[in-house]
Amino acid sequence: MAQRQPTVSGQPEDEVGGTRAIGRALAVLGALRDAKGELAFTEIVNRLDLNASTVHRILRALVSAGYVSKNPQDRYRLGREAFLLGHAAEHGLGFDLVLPALERAAETTGESVNLVIRNGSEGVVVLRVESKQRLRFAQPVGTRIPLHCTSTGKVMLAFSDDPKAELAQLGRLSRETPATITSKRVLADELAAIRRTGYGVNRSERVPGVHGVAAPVRVADAPVSAAVAVQGPDIRMPAERIAELGRVVIDLAAEVATLLPAGWEM
Repeated sequence: MAQRQPTVSGQPEDEVGGTRAIGRALAVLGALRDAKGELAFTEIVNRLDLNASTVHRILRALVSAGYVSKNPQDRYRLGREAFLLGHAAEHGLGFDLVLPALERAAETTGESVNLVIRNGSEGVVVLRVESKQRLRFAQPVGTRIPLHCTSTGKVMLAFSDDPKAELAQLGRLSRETPATITSKRVLADELAAIRRTGYGVNRSERVPGVHGVAAPVRVADAPVSAAVAVQGPDIRMPAERIAELGRVVIDLAAEVATLLPAGWEM
């Protein structure tokens, strides 16, 4: 029997090819995830550094397995199996254990409450309880948010191991609204203040008229990679209420930290 030939890395060629194929399939799934909807075949190809025949082959396999669905207009989106996998991951990470605490906070404050985790240079909403009030801000689970202009993002930066290095890595701070902080010096001062108070505030910095108050979820000695926030319209969140909500999110974050299972952030 012929032996498999090793590559320069020492791995047999078929193992390297298999690893590459898995990476490409995950890249396709990631593109569909980030699209938050349907993509045409050409849109997927343009988003990835892959040739059309490779993408076509991957999509055909993913559709066959149920991880991607294709409609009659030849547009693609994540399929049922991807949904079930995500649901299982959410359960495995322990986020379902946190939901009752968020629901109580939403009931107490009358506002929407989020759990956000960090993913590189962004945050991702992984749990959300909507306010029951008619005037509220919609931010569905899966929404990806910038760090520099959101309350959850700022507290994750402030309580990172090295906030100065984190700021340097962010690059240019995009102006999302007229209230967005685009000066790294000003943002550094705010991060220092957040470390002193224990909570961070977003005052219409990402969406006009929407305020947020957040606190970091700190688990043992692990780096901070999650935060909880209360969000609402500016008319319901004057300065005196923001201070009150600061205490609410600090307590909520401490409770959430006790509910998440060990190793969830890995």
